Amino acid sequence: MLFLGRFKTVIFDFDGVILDSARLKIAAFAEVYSAEHPDLISKVVSYQEEHGGIGRRQKFEYFEREVFGRPGDGETLDQLCQQFAEIIDERMLECAFIPGAVDVLARLENVVPMHVVSGMPEDDLRLVIERRGLSRYFRTISGSPKSKHAEFLNVMDMEGVKASECLAVGDSLTEFHAACKIGIPFLAIVARDVTDLFPNDVAKSIDLSDFEKAARSAM
Repeated sequence: MLFLGRFKTVIFDFDGVILDSARLKIAAFAEVYSAEHPDLISKVVSYQEEHGGIGRRQKFEYFEREVFGRPGDGETLDQLCQQFAEIIDERMLECAFIPGAVDVLARLENVVPMHVVSGMPEDDLRLVIERRGLSRYFRTISGSPKSKHAEFLNVMDMEGVKASECLAVGDSLTEFHAACKIGIPFLAIVARDVTDLFPNDVAKSIDLSDFEKAARSAM
């Protein structure tokens, strides 16, 4: 059994926190735009690295308008999202778990309620979680287009806990800023091959292998 001190609820991101899928999604966005100029593809990759927690449709809208200077109409966004899904969906069912993730979920199952708040489309998120055999661990599963800020507040309300009694675990600045705005302690997962974009004073771990120690250092 893990001892988490003051934390009465844990909120996990999914990509890059439970599944080792963050790099897969970066590659998938680059593949969608593989016919574009390499400099523009680099901008797509950089944006995805910095904003991993945002929903894919919102990202494609940004890419079309801000990177490629195109209207980004609804039909185009639908097509891009479909193309992305065709690339990534099967890979999500096959990719590895983050080291320590399955063990942590099993050990926390009867200790604190756990929730997932992710930037993945919610239907896709639920399907992947179900097919990877993880559904029983999470009290709620929330994905795009719901905002992380709103879902963090919903979790707090559901569990009847204060912000300081929650722990958010994520790998992107999106959930970090959402947690900070509310006052929820945050643990950043920063893999060895990923650029660390978090402030120096944020609690960090390369994976979930030593989750208890890392979690108790979160502020």
